[in-house]
Amino acid sequence: MLLAMPALAAGERPALIGVSSIRIANYGSPSVLLEGRDKVGPIIGELNALRRKPWQSGDTKLACYSTLVVMSGKKILGTFRIRPEHIVEREGAKGVPIYSLALEAAGEMPRLSRLLTEIPPAKDCN
Repeated sequence: MLLAMPALAAGERPALIGVSSIRIANYGSPSVLLEGRDKVGPIIGELNALRRKPWQSGDTKLACYSTLVVMSGKKILGTFRIRPEHIVEREGAKGVPIYSLALEAAGEMPRLSRLLTEIPPAKDCN
């Protein structure tokens, strides 16, 4: 069965749907698993808002980044590397395109930014 998908603008990313959990960690620190609609929903809302912006195809090298793994059950939907000024996404499967987005303002991800300050801090990133 084929499903009709709306046409996306160049670099626009499709919305994340069916997300059941998020694994998040600061660089080199143990990860934290978030489950439940009340914890996952607001973060996915912020990511979907960013995904409506025009992303660039290709990788951007980041140092001392946070990692966010978005999952549906045990299936990985996407992996994000995040810095205050940039976000890079690699979809769940290896060999698929990588997309990057420069963040215009620190306030584009308020819930996610707050969450990153509440988990174990990044190691060796002073």
